[in-house]
Order: sequence, then structure tokens, then C-alpha cells
Amino acid sequence: MVQDLALDIRERVREKKNRYSRYSFERVQEEAFATFFDLAQEYTSIPTLYLICTAVPKEFLDLESRLYIIDSKTSLLEKVCSSEEGLIAPEHRLNHSIRICEKPCETEDAWVFPIRGNEALTKLIPFLTQSSLLGMFEIYPHDRVDAKKHFFLEKFTNRIGYNLHQKMLIQQNLNHIKFINQLVSDVEHNVISPNLYYKLFLIRLKRHLESSARVQSQLKDVILFLQDQDRDLSRSLCEIYHALDENNQNLQAECRALSKHYEHSSLFLEALFRRDHFEKGTYVLRKQSCNFRTEIIQPLLDRYLPLFEKRGIAVDNRLENVPDEQITLFVDKGLISQVFDNLFSNAVKYTRAVEDQLGNTIKLVSYNRQIQKDFFGEGIHGVRFNFFTTGVPLQEGEAQRIFEEGYRRAGSEIEQGTGHGLNFVRNVVEVHGGVVGCEPQRYGNLIYFVLPVKESAEQRPDRTGALASSTPGA
Repeated sequence: MVQDLALDIRERVREKKNRYSRYSFERVQEEAFATFFDLAQEYTSIPTLYLICTAVPKEFLDLESRLYIIDSKTSLLEKVCSSEEGLIAPEHRLNHSIRICEKPCETEDAWVFPIRGNEALTKLIPFLTQSSLLGMFEIYPHDRVDAKKHFFLEKFTNRIGYNLHQKMLIQQNLNHIKFINQLVSDVEHNVISPNLYYKLFLIRLKRHLESSARVQSQLKDVILFLQDQDRDLSRSLCEIYHALDENNQNLQAECRALSKHYEHSSLFLEALFRRDHFEKGTYVLRKQSCNFRTEIIQPLLDRYLPLFEKRGIAVDNRLENVPDEQITLFVDKGLISQVFDNLFSNAVKYTRAVEDQLGNTIKLVSYNRQIQKDFFGEGIHGVRFNFFTTGVPLQEGEAQRIFEEGYRRAGSEIEQGTGHGLNFVRNVVEVHGGVVGCEPQRYGNLIYFVLPVKESAEQRPDRTGALASSTPGA
């Protein structure tokens, strides 16, 4: 494919070479092109480009010009610059009679050329959805433009369009970056900071529950005191006690669930909306030693088990009997938690029932961990996490594309999704120095990722562990 592209480029270069030999531009016209390109690269602002566009025909061909640009907000054609007036003040930009035309057109004293952008980039400019026109370029006086100059001015206007288009895209991207940075500040101020108050609410709630438990204990003492003195009252209070006990237990369970949800959402908010991500333009890691089973997988499993049960999906957890002391992984806990969350979420949505070789119907998600010696090179070992789900095996081409942004396999439309989750998984794993992959198997598909492992000097990975002997779903 790369070789084909190289051949295509060589062919395009030859085409351009032949065309320029046929153009037969005059020396002054070639110098005008060169000057325009040099100055368009030297100066970066769009208003400066306006001035360059009108100055070049004046200096090299002694022709006056006016530049008109379609405003991105109003879609109106505005006169932004002229060789005689320079940059036009915003309040005077609509004072003209030029109309938009698709081809060069002639007025009483001028030629007007349409300014077109790069068609391949047209969709990236919001107001260019219907046409690639960026504006119009007016050259006058009319009687001083012969056929050769007319041809040159057409080509010159094309160069204006391409350069203007690129600078518009740059400005648009700068505006987007500015907006994103402002949005991050808004998220910090209006989402992340207020979220910290929920921790205070939880602390207060726990105190109230403890106070209620003390009241319940006091009620128990009263019941015991009245047991021999007033049996009817004691019996009534006993019923109240049991109702209060049940209510307190339910509240404590809800409080624990709320605490887990708070920790989970706070972790994700911090990891995904971290200011460093937006300032650097990539995921910026805050690594720490992490117990995957207790700090990441188990909290997620507690949340997803009811969803698996609701869909009739059995869960085969092979991590329970693997000692955590075998490995030490230094990862960004929030981002890696989100990786596992995406994999569990996909398992809920896409696990399907299959029939095994014995005729039994199985609907299963299985996950395990393997230690792989020297995976990243000599002395650099890896830990591979496997996630197997039953269902229709992917085709080889689908398995290679499944981590692409926006890709969804055929038939997945019945489940809500955007095709972003596995692309996020790949990005986070790769920024940790790891790799991802997908292996279609007989009864479903295995998605895995491998992370570098840091081990102490006395530990030697001369082992495969209980899980290394087999891969789920093989």
C-alpha cells in the first residue's frame, strides 16, 4: 500500500511538471507565485494573508484587487481587504455589490474569480457543507487583463483558496482548543469540586446511622428491663425494635452501595477530566501500585453481576485463586479501571448463547490473568488479562479492526454503542506501554491486553501460574 502511494505521488509530480511546462508562465508571474508562497508561510494570521493576496497582483502586475470572504457565522459575502484601502473595518464589509459566482465572471470594470478551498478538507469547515467556495477575488481594471494574465489569475486565486483554507482550519482548531480548556475549567468548577461535598454527606450519613444504632441498642435495654414488668408493652416495643433493626440494616446497605458508587464515579471523573490530558493532548498517567483484584475488578464486578444475572450470563472468575503478591503493576488506576469497565460493559451487551460439543447451551463470560516471561524483551515481563465471551466468532478481518475508532461489527446495531469503547481500551493500554488484541475462537471471542510488570529482585517469573496452562474458550 505504501509502495502504491509512492507510485501515485511520482505520477502526480510528473503530471504537474508537464502542466507547468504547458502553462508557460512569464518570469514575473513565476516570481509572483514564489513571493506569495513565501509570505503566506512566513505570516500566520488570516488578516495578514488578506493583505498578501491583494499586494502581490499590485506589485508584480500593477493590478488593483479586492478580496471578499464568506463569513462563517452569517454566510454573507464580506469585503475584507483591498489593494487601495487595506483591511476593511467590520462595519463597512457589506458595502459592495459583488455576487457569488461559481466561475470567473466579468463586470463593467473588473474580473471576479471564485476562491475555492481544498475539496478534501471542505467537510472540516462548518459553513462549507454545500459548496467549497470561500469567497471571491476581484481584479481591476478589466481592460488590462489579457488572456495570459487571466489564466495566471485563475491559478493564483486557487493558491489563495488553498492557503486560506489551511489557515481557517488552524484557527478553527485553536478555537476548539481554547473552548476545550475552558470546558475543563468549567468541569473542575461545576462537577469535580462539588462532587467532593458528597464525601462529606456520606460521612454525616454514617454518623446518623451510628446514632440510630445506638438508639436501637438503648431500645433493646428498655425491652429487657420491661420484659418481666409489662409483657404487652415489651412485646410492642420488640416489634418496633425488629422493624428499626431491619430499617437500619437496609440503610447501611444503601450507604455502602452509595459509598462504592461515589468512589467509582470520583475515580472516573478525576481520570477522564484530568486537566493534564487536555493541556498535553494525550493521556497523562498518574501511576501507582495497584491491587487489580481488590481495587479495580471486584468493585466493578459487584456492579456488573446483577446485569450479568439479568441477561442469564454465567461469570467464570479465575482470578480468585491467583496470589496478588506474584506481580506488581504500576498503572493509572482511574484509566485502567475504565478499561475494565469497558470490557465488562461489552460483555454484558455482546455475550450470546452457544451450543458446546456436548449439546449444552452456554452463555458465559470468563476472565483470567497470565504472567508472560520476557514478553516485552529480555527481563521485561508482561501480565496478560484475558476476557472471553461466548457468541459468534469474529472474522479475521473484523478481529483486526475491532479496536478502530467507530468500528462496530455487523449485527451489533441492536445494542446501543458508538464503537469507541475498545478504541479507548487500546489507547489507554498503549500509553501504559502495553498491547491489545482479539482472538476469535470456537465458541466466541477472546479480547486481551498485556501490561509491563515490575517485579522485585528476589522474584523470578519462572512460572506460568495456574491460568497460563489454558486460555478460556480455546
